[in-house]
Amino acid sequence: MKIYNYKNIIEDCEEGGFYAECPAFPGCHVEGETYEETIKEIKAAVKSFIDDYLERKEELPSDNFLVTSVQITV
Repeated sequence: MKIYNYKNIIEDCEEGGFYAECPAFPGCHVEGETYEETIKEIKAAVKSFIDDYLERKEELPSDNFLVTSVQITV
């Protein structure tokens, strides 16, 4: 078994709940009612993407981007 690490972005939704995406895999995103549910769902989605890539013998995308916060004064 191999361990893969991919960054995920998790945001609060205005209507409640959370939205998560894995930018390394375009189209890999989920929504959940709770933070814990959203984490569980994004892990499952990323695993599914990885499994698909491996099954097709395609190279997995790199996770070489930075996620950072910036402070803006207006």
